[in-house]
Amino acid sequence: MWLSSEFNRMAEKTFKAYEPDDAFFSTLIYGPGGVGKSTLLLKCCQRLKEKKTILYIDAQDFVKNYAFSAQEGTLSQFRLRLRTPTVLIIDHIEVLKGKTRSIEEFYHTYEALFQRNGRIICGFRGEPSQLGFLGEKLSSRLRGGLVVPVLQPTPEDMLNYLRQLAYGKFLIVEDLVLELMAEEAANFPQAQSLMNGFLQFANRTDSALDHGALLLYLQERRYQEGLRPSPQNIIQKAAELTGVAAAAIYSTTRTPEVRQARQLAIYGIRSLSRLSYPEIGASLNKSHSSIMKSYQQFQEAIQKNPELREMLESLVKYFNSPDDEKRKDEEEER
Repeated sequence: MWLSSEFNRMAEKTFKAYEPDDAFFSTLIYGPGGVGKSTLLLKCCQRLKEKKTILYIDAQDFVKNYAFSAQEGTLSQFRLRLRTPTVLIIDHIEVLKGKTRSIEEFYHTYEALFQRNGRIICGFRGEPSQLGFLGEKLSSRLRGGLVVPVLQPTPEDMLNYLRQLAYGKFLIVEDLVLELMAEEAANFPQAQSLMNGFLQFANRTDSALDHGALLLYLQERRYQEGLRPSPQNIIQKAAELTGVAAAAIYSTTRTPEVRQARQLAIYGIRSLSRLSYPEIGASLNKSHSSIMKSYQQFQEAIQKNPELREMLESLVKYFNSPDDEKRKDEEEER
């Protein structure tokens, strides 16, 4: 579902009319998370790929594929794929932060596209002034190209989005309910989560979709969120159980031991915190697709490996322990 309004009008017009032959060499779309930047980039990619060579890649996949190619000695194939399209679209470049070698490779990719008169489009969660992690030369070049904002949606935008959601689900919901939801949600994924959660609550409690029921649902939601284990604490506990440093779980290291610890942490966060794949990805600085893959791989592994299953049971038992006060004290000491 798509909402057009003032917060995204400039970006929507830019990418609907984007033509490589007439475009700036580099285009940067930026703004907060969950406001539709990736949707615009994917729509642009779909439209252009019928007549041009277009490559869309998430920055996390760029990092992962670069590391794998360097390890396997296939960098020439990786570079050929990244540096020859008419347009390279690389999304979520914020995940490059702290990855020195990947940033250097990205810089050379940028230069190669420029030399052969290609085009590059970057998606960034943040403000242009926060691009310094790319280095002065590359960040200034990105800021010197076409820079297109997607702003924070207003409460009225959130309300209109929720109205569209309700309409799409054939629901009759009074505006007072939707207005309260709009105040609670910071972005569109949160609005969707609120709507879906409220519907489940109403079905479970046999309640009407009214203001009173929403207040009860929000009260229950806040209580559950207060009890929810944080991703950081789950990662720390997964590190302890596997004997792997927590820093390694956050890193791009791909050794079997670290990968197993990371998968345990991801599975634990998903199971205990009920976070979405993109939310878990944000905690670990990884794409939602790689998080989903890790979750599925661990799910398969615990069916065959009793030791892994025992680790998972220990992790879950720790956070579901009735001795909550002791656990909270331990977490505060970290």
